[in-house]
Amino acid sequence: MAKKQPAAPERKDDLIVQKLGEETIVYDRSSHRAHSLNRSAALVFEKLDGKRDLAGVARELGKTLGEARRADIVATAMNELAAADLLKPGADLPRRTVLRGLAAGLAPVVMTIAVPSAANALSCTPDGDSCSGDTECCSNYCYGSGYGSYSYTCASV
Repeated sequence: MAKKQPAAPERKDDLIVQKLGEETIVYDRSSHRAHSLNRSAALVFEKLDGKRDLAGVARELGKTLGEARRADIVATAMNELAAADLLKPGADLPRRTVLRGLAAGLAPVVMTIAVPSAANALSCTPDGDSCSGDTECCSNYCYGSGYGSYSYTCASV
C-alpha cells in the first residue's frame, strides 16, 4: 500500500496578495511586513491551499512551468515562505534542498521588508509644529511668529 503524502502547509489568513507582473506582493497585516515573491515562489504560494499534498503541488508547478515535477523548487519555496512567516504554523516542511542546475529565474526567492505604520511614514512636519525651514513643513511654509523671533512654526498660507 502506498504511503499517503502529508498535506502541504497552508497560507496564513489575514494576508493581502497583489500580483504585479511576474511577481506577487504579499502584505501580512499582523506583522506589518511586505514580501516580494518571484514567479516560482508565487506559483508555489498560490497552490498552498491545504487541499493538495506536496506531490500535488509539485505536479501543478510542473504543469505551469511546462516541465516535469519540480519537487526541489516546491521544497525550497515552502521553506522560504515559512521563514517569512507566510504559512500557518504546525505543518511539516520538506527538508531543505540544494537547488542545482536551475536557471536563475526558477529559483524561488522571497524578499521581506518592514512597512512603517501610517503615523511613522509621515515625512514632513505638520502645521502648528516648530520648524527650521520651508522644506520640512507639509505645507511648505515655515514662518517666524513675531519680529526678530527665533521661534518658527509650520502653517498653511
